[in-house]
Amino acid sequence: MVFRFLAFLAAIGMISAAHAAPQEYRFCPDLGVYIFVGGTGGFNALRNGDLIKALLKSGHVGLYQHANAINAAEQTPGLIQSIEEVFSGTGPGEAELGQVGWNYFTLPPSYDYYQEQYIQNGLRPSEANVNTPSDAVAPGQLEEDIEQWKEYVDAARTVGINSVAPVVAPNAADEPKLGENVFATNPYYALERAEALYGKAIAFDVPPHFFLTGGSGPGYQKFIMQAIQWGNANGLRTTMLLSPYPWPVNSAGQLETFSQFTGNTFSRDTQEFVSRLAKEHTVPSEWAVDNYEDTYPDDGPAMVPETVRNTTTEVGLWLTRNAPVYVHSGDSEGVICFPPP
Repeated sequence: MVFRFLAFLAAIGMISAAHAAPQEYRFCPDLGVYIFVGGTGGFNALRNGDLIKALLKSGHVGLYQHANAINAAEQTPGLIQSIEEVFSGTGPGEAELGQVGWNYFTLPPSYDYYQEQYIQNGLRPSEANVNTPSDAVAPGQLEEDIEQWKEYVDAARTVGINSVAPVVAPNAADEPKLGENVFATNPYYALERAEALYGKAIAFDVPPHFFLTGGSGPGYQKFIMQAIQWGNANGLRTTMLLSPYPWPVNSAGQLETFSQFTGNTFSRDTQEFVSRLAKEHTVPSEWAVDNYEDTYPDDGPAMVPETVRNTTTEVGLWLTRNAPVYVHSGDSEGVICFPPP
């Protein structure tokens, strides 16, 4: 969560993992939309549907509506509507927001909050991933912080957001990771567990390269996999957020553009990461691809076309053809589904 929360600011039930792993893989023909692509880097380029034809044709992809990207796109009249037209028929999409007061969703458009940025622009996402202020709470604050989260989620539901996920991951070196089922049992994560259960969702900020190189230290990889299992076992939407990380800066301290980033390995890292999770029978119910490290909304080459390696949409297209997904099966254990060959 640390990475995404800092980036966001800069731009504006315990169940054993052993019982969470599904027992089989299947090829599932009717998966619907379970992959999302979008902002921030190059978000404005999504107006050109001709560059993502295969992605749209897959029937598995919706629009990822990061609040920073939406705010930037608003500066160009008609741009958001053009992007909506490209993604018409792909469902309501998924938003990424920051946790502020509950009235963020309800204040009138004149306040330039959710009603203006999303509703007035025709955006009505049914899912949201939220960058919370902290992974843990100060002593004595747990009940108050849970109540604030509940008010936020209840307000989100009034505008059609059915599931609201805290964005989690122990991406800071000093956060607890070592042990069995740390997310499910450690008091440090009591707030995030309560948030996920009430919001009916949990999202994971896990850049593939970061995960593959050990994350924030010993125990990180196991923590992530067992936290996914915890979410699946509790019947939650589990969304894995995929981003290229780290993103380089030039000698002047400015972020490089996609074309300047010659060492980009986003595609390869994603494929290896997905393979690793699949081998461990530990996959989420959704995948979302968004480049939040590249904060240039006009850096189109970072987003499209879907035929160029390491673009957001190329990674998204690979996921539609290869990535497994956890599918809940009512009261019984879920199954891991692959898209049909």
